[in-house]
Order: sequence, then structure tokens, then C-alpha cells
Amino acid sequence: MPSRQFYFIGCLLFILLLAGSPRAAGLDAEAPAGPDAGDAALAQIWSARLDDAAELDSQADDFTRQADSLSASLAAELQEVNARFARHNSLYQASRGHPTEQVTLVQQMHSLCDRLAGRIAPLDALSASLGDRVREIGLLQENLKDLSGDQGLGAESLRAYGQSLDRARQRLDALSLRLEKTLAPARDSVARMNQTVAEIEKSLTGIWEDHYLTPSENSLDALASTPALLSAWVASLDARLGFAYPQSAADWLQAARNFAITAFITVLIGFAGFRLSRRIHGRWQSALDGVIRRSLPWLGLGWAVLMASGNRNGGLYMALVLLGSLIIIAGFAALSWRLRQAVAPALEKAASPLASFYPPAALGVLMLFSDLPIRVLGVVWSVIMLAFVALVIARNRRRKSGDKLPLLERFSYNCAVYFGIASLLVALSGYARLAILVFMLLFALVNLLTLGNALGGLMNLLASIFFSRGKNPLGNAVAKAAAIPLAWLLSLLSALPWIWAVPGARYLLDHLLQADYKIGVASVDFSKILLIIFLFFLFRSLIGLGVATLNRLPERIPHLEHGVIPPLRGVLTYLVWGLFILVVLGLLGVNFTSLAVVAGGLSVGLGLSLQSIFSNFVSGLFLIFGRTLLVGDYIEVGGIAGTVKAVKIRATVVETSARALVYVPNSSIMSGQLTNWTRDSRLARGSVQVGVAYGSDTAQVKNLLLQAAKGHPHVLDEPAAFVIFADFGDSALDFTLYFYLDDFNNTLSAASDIRFAIERSFAEHGVDIPFPQMTLHMNPADPAATD
Repeated sequence: MPSRQFYFIGCLLFILLLAGSPRAAGLDAEAPAGPDAGDAALAQIWSARLDDAAELDSQADDFTRQADSLSASLAAELQEVNARFARHNSLYQASRGHPTEQVTLVQQMHSLCDRLAGRIAPLDALSASLGDRVREIGLLQENLKDLSGDQGLGAESLRAYGQSLDRARQRLDALSLRLEKTLAPARDSVARMNQTVAEIEKSLTGIWEDHYLTPSENSLDALASTPALLSAWVASLDARLGFAYPQSAADWLQAARNFAITAFITVLIGFAGFRLSRRIHGRWQSALDGVIRRSLPWLGLGWAVLMASGNRNGGLYMALVLLGSLIIIAGFAALSWRLRQAVAPALEKAASPLASFYPPAALGVLMLFSDLPIRVLGVVWSVIMLAFVALVIARNRRRKSGDKLPLLERFSYNCAVYFGIASLLVALSGYARLAILVFMLLFALVNLLTLGNALGGLMNLLASIFFSRGKNPLGNAVAKAAAIPLAWLLSLLSALPWIWAVPGARYLLDHLLQADYKIGVASVDFSKILLIIFLFFLFRSLIGLGVATLNRLPERIPHLEHGVIPPLRGVLTYLVWGLFILVVLGLLGVNFTSLAVVAGGLSVGLGLSLQSIFSNFVSGLFLIFGRTLLVGDYIEVGGIAGTVKAVKIRATVVETSARALVYVPNSSIMSGQLTNWTRDSRLARGSVQVGVAYGSDTAQVKNLLLQAAKGHPHVLDEPAAFVIFADFGDSALDFTLYFYLDDFNNTLSAASDIRFAIERSFAEHGVDIPFPQMTLHMNPADPAATD
């Protein structure tokens, strides 16, 4: 009976009893109590409540039967789980030196803990229900205490109802006590098992470290015992791998069902990817088609095998995990190279370096999983590495265009030889398992770099498709800023199959993630490194968003000149990166108080040594915000003339007419004489000086000069060109032609073209251009003249 029903019944009884008393009815207390028409209704209510009390007894019987059934099942399960857990623990202690077996046993022990906890859960729920029901009865009993002294018809029914509640509560209390006695040993067993498993899990990290860092013995006695060790390994292989794959038809059926469901989901994802690839054109479309047709099936197959590896007890079939991981690794390798070829068209016909890494890596994983004796493992792996190095060297020699490959591929091809030799040397030193880890690290690194680079190009393409730069520049900037971190985050998924496939990789990775390194006062751990990387890309995205916003300011503010935007972009970039440095120092635990003291002590020396830098910085701010010059202005400063290409914090970049970039310090611009030819007008004025012979028609000369200027395409009609009769020279009449150009960059070329036109025009019209002449008169009577 729900708690609200009990509460409602209690309130209703209380109201009815009050309504039936003479005092509540307003009658004289001394008047005789005659028959009341409400007594019959009250009797019916109490009869119903007594039936409810009887139902409580029936529910108590049901609770008792459930408790007996569950308790018996729990007792049998507890005995079996304790026996199996003790056996697994004994096997774990006997499997010293074989961490692969120990991990399998720990998984089974986990499953036993979960199994026993599953048996306890129904009894816990039953105990909680009993407790709720006891509290409800107790609440009713409290509500009925105030009316226990009434001797009327309602009082007798009330006493009967209270006695029923007392009996029900006593039975439920006894049943709850019995359940607690049954649950106590089971809970203790679960707690003890979980503590044991936690201690084993904690020790497994060190066991795996010893497993990979313990060398093999090279003594004669050790070598002589190798055949015996190999025979014992073969004999125990089936027993040690008994938990690695399904053992019954029901287990295989469950694995097949999980495989089919995951494969169906993979087909749907492939269909959606195929529809998306229709929106992309060019080489990326063919690359995505290749990914969907050739790479995605392998990835889906491996993922389906992984999903099929879960068993009914909550553990994993490690043989299926290994198989699925190796298939996914092959799929990631194919995916990486397909996308990489789309990023670098030069690789279209090149062989994938990942293809040569995969066979040795797969063999290494299989040998680690089978826990081959380390001396045998060292010999086999050395032979594999010798074959790998020879194969890579031969392939590099056959490659004719190696120098034209991108840097990443040159790194992959060249480092493959060095890592292979390093792995071979480590194996020959006796550390065969560590040698396999070294090689797998190379494979995972090359795959990660290849996939990250390729996904970066794909993300930029998708950003351009969904966020057009012309229609949505802000969205385009944010999407492209987030593309790189998202690409590398997705590429990290290619490392997950290695964690699943390599025995003990999860424990070694946990140790790496939890390690804390001290560098002076700074404290660094893996989580802080990941956070710093995330903040780096976050601040980089903020810069991209800010730059995109600044680029759109001239559209929103019509009077804002475009030349102000580049300096503002520089200031924003410096401020955001400065804030990033402060945040990183705070994460590393650097004390800003001590840092300020050190900075104060160094400020004097830095102020003297960096005086010119600070001067240029301040001058740059004055130039930027004072708008003394802007990008595109044609200036003359310090004997340098040219167009301003950029106004930076330290220097102003000027491009001369000879296309040379000159970096002029901002302080020299502020302190020296600056001529800005285009500050108030973007027009450029040029001039050409020419002299004609005495006796020439000056009016004709003027017309010819003006025609030469008007015939040039870069000379403006307004303001019009004009001619100045400059002077009577020693040998010629001097004229100067002035004209206006559309761009200062055309000044020299236009003046040269006009000179060519003037020379042709003067030659056609018979106008002579004299050259200086000197006439010498000699005195014949002078003896020196005849010498």
C-alpha cells in the first residue's frame, strides 16, 4: 500500500472521529449519546482499513517467500563465487612472470565481483522496500496514538487496526533483520574481492614494466634450457588462452549477434559518408570514395569484431580484441594514406610507407600476446627486423624521385631504417619485448602524423564548403582555426587500437598519465600538457576570430581606413599570446610574486639593453594610432622612397621602386623627416626634363611634350599634364613636363616610356636635342700653342 494512501487514511480517520464526537458537533457534553447516523459509515471505513491490515499480512508473506528464494540463491552463489575467486587468486599468484595470464585472471575476478554484486542487488532492493514499508507503518502508528483512549465505536476499530499494524511491523522488522544477516557476508565478500582486485590492478603497472624491461639471460645454461621452455610454452598455450575466445555455442551466438548489429551500423555510416562525398569535387571526392570503398570496410569489420568480444560475464575475449584491433590498425593505415594522397598530389603513385610497417608490427603484437619465451622472441624478432631493414633499403634505392617527396614522407622512409636498426639492436641486447614496443611506437607515430596532416587538409576543405569565406567570413575563420586541433584530436583515435592490442599498454599508459614531473618550481603532468595544448588551439582560434572581426570593420565603419587594420591585428596577436603565456605559467605553478621580483631586478638591465626596441615599440604605437602613415602610402624617409607595405610594432616595411623591401625602424620615422606623398591624395606626380636647340619652335615643343604624356595609359587626364619653360640653358632651351599618375609604383616606368615617346616625336618633327659644346680659340703668336 503506497505511503500516500496510508497518510490519507490516517487523516480521514482523524477527521471522522472528530466529526463524530459530541463536542465537535456543538452538543452538550452531558447529553446522552443516542444513535448516530454516521456510525454505520464509520464502521464501513474501519472494515476497509482492517482489510488493508490483512493485506499487509499477505504482503509480508510475499516478502518472506521472495526473501527465502533470493537468500537461498545468494547463499549458493556466494559459496561458488568465493571458491572460484580463491582459485583465480591462486592461479594469479602462480602466474608470476606471465602478466598476460594475470590480466586475463584479473578480468575473470572482476566478472566474479560483478556477478556476486548482481545477486546482491535484488536483495538490496527487497531490503529497501521493507524499510520503506516499515517507515510507512510507523508513520500511521504515530498518527493513531492520540486517539487510542477513545471508547466509542471508532475507538474499538482503531485499536483493532493498530494491533494489525503492530503485527505487520513486527513481521517486517524480523524479515529485515534476517535479510541483513544474509546480506552481510555477501557484502563483505564483495568488498574483500574489490579490494583484492584493486591491489592487483595497482601492482600490474610495475609487473608490466618489469615484463618489458627485464632482459633475457644469455648464459650457456639459459640457452640450453630454451627447448624445454619452448615445449612447456606450447603445452600450456591452450590452457592459458582458454579465456581468450568463446567456449560455448551460446557464447559464439552472442558474439555473432553483436557482430551483425555493429556491421549494420557501419553500413549506414558508409552510406551517409557516400552521400556527403557527393558534395565534394576534385581529387578529394576520389579520395573519399576510396576511403568509403576500401578503408571503411576494414574499419567497420574491425569494430564489429571488437563489439563481438564482450562476454556475458562482463569481460572480454582477448583473442577477438586482438583480431579486431589489428584489422582496425590496417584500416587506419589505408585511411591515412588515401587522405594523404589527396593532400599531396605528388604522392598519387607513391607506395605507402605504412604498408611496410604493418606486417612486422602485426607479428610483434601476436608474439607479445602469445607470451613467447623471451629468448625465442628475441631470435624471431631479430630475423624480422633484419628482413624489414633490408626491404626498406632496397625500396629506397629503387625510388628515383625521393627528393621530390614531401617532408613527412621523407621522414617516414628514412626513419624506418633507423628505427628498424634501433629495434634490432635492442632485441640483440636481450630486451626483445621492449624492441617490439620501440617499433610499434614508430608505426603509431608515422600513422598519427600522416592521418593528422591529411585530416587537417580535409577539415579546411569542409570549412570552406560549409562556411563560405565570402558569405560567412567569421564562421570560416572560426572553422579553419578549429580545424587543426579537431583533426589532430581525431587522429589520436588511431592510437586506440594499439592500446587495445599491445598487452599491458593500458597499464603503462596509466602510469605515464599519472606521472608528475618537477622542473624547478613548475609541476608538469600529462593532464596539464593536454590542457596546455587545448588552450594553445583555443587562443589560436580566438586570434582567428579577432582577425576576422577586424577585417570586417571597414565594411561596418565606412570612415575607417583599411591601413589601420594590419597594425591592430598585430597588437591583438601580441596581447592574446601574452595572455596565453601568463595562463600557462599559472598552470605550471609558477609564483607570479617571485617572478615580479625577478622581473623588477632585471628591468634596469633590460631597459638599457632593449632601449631601442622599446623606442621602436612606442613609436610604432604612435604611428598606428596617430595615423601618420598607412599601408599603401608613398613616403620618403631617410633617403628611401617607396610604398608602405606594413606598419608593424618594431619597424615599417617599405617597398621601393626596385621591388626591394626595406625595414625602417619606427623610431627613425618619428624622429626624422617624413614625406608622405599620398596622405591627402593617392595621386602620384612625375616629371621629365628635356632641352631643345636654340631656334626651335617653343609652342611646337610644348604641344609635342603634352602629346607624349597624354599617350601614356597611366597618365591621368585630371589633373592634366602641363609644361614649364624652365630656363635658357648654356646649350639648350630647358623644358620640364609634369604629369600625374594613378599609382606611385608606375612613376619610373612611366617617365621612361614618356622619354622614349618624346625622342620619337622630336625626331619626326625635326626638333633637335642639343648637347653641350665648347669652342676653343687658339692664339698663333703664343709659342705654347705650337708645342
